[in-house]
Amino acid sequence: MLRRQGHEAWTVGGAGLARVSDDEVTVYAHEQGAVLLTHDKEFSQRRKRNVIGRHVWLRCLDLDAPALVERRLDEIVAAVSIREDIWVRVSQDGMDTSFAWE
Repeated sequence: MLRRQGHEAWTVGGAGLARVSDDEVTVYAHEQGAVLLTHDKEFSQRRKRNVIGRHVWLRCLDLDAPALVERRLDEIVAAVSIREDIWVRVSQDGMDTSFAWE
């Protein structure tokens, strides 16, 4: 869906990072200027406490993620564009954000 909308997108496995730690994935995404989208609650909660890069936590069922992202894509893009270090929670009910060291 992201590619159809004109965005570059890849999976952790597609980037050759399937066997690295969450922190290494975070650093890689940050170095690439990429936005990290995940369903992983524990990973996302750690990123909220220590915001590094652009992190989007999708609070929905895996199967619902493409529709949720597509519906809120403009909002997500706007949110991750305002800061280099930002954490965004996206759900059917809306979005909230957190910033580094706040």
